[in-house]
Amino acid sequence: MRRRSLLIYISILVILIIVFFVYQYLIKIYESTIKIEPQDLFADNQSTVTISVIPLNSFGSKALFRNSPAEFEIVEGSSLVEIKFLDKEEGKLILKAKSETGKVVVKIKSKHSLLPMIVEIPIQPNIT
Repeated sequence: MRRRSLLIYISILVILIIVFFVYQYLIKIYESTIKIEPQDLFADNQSTVTISVIPLNSFGSKALFRNSPAEFEIVEGSSLVEIKFLDKEEGKLILKAKSETGKVVVKIKSKHSLLPMIVEIPIQPNIT
């Protein structure tokens, strides 16, 4: 019986260590990064760009089961685009280009970043 109880205690300890490791290194958010798809817009009234805030774990990959809330502010070029979709809780912004060329600057304040991030999106002329 004594050996069996020792085995149970060791098993519980190993499970706790594994749970701690998974939380600290795979689930916990250490930093946020920005993903922009595509990198630029075209002045055709149809082109869209998606800006997403991606939470990173300690290995530099996307944190499991987590999102990174963020606030988006269009600093420059707000007349060149319209906001098609905005989700502050998920950290996602979709912009749609209007018919003018220029540059759009978006300031992103993420909950898990130390400083705000600046994203520049060029709007290229539509060549048909």
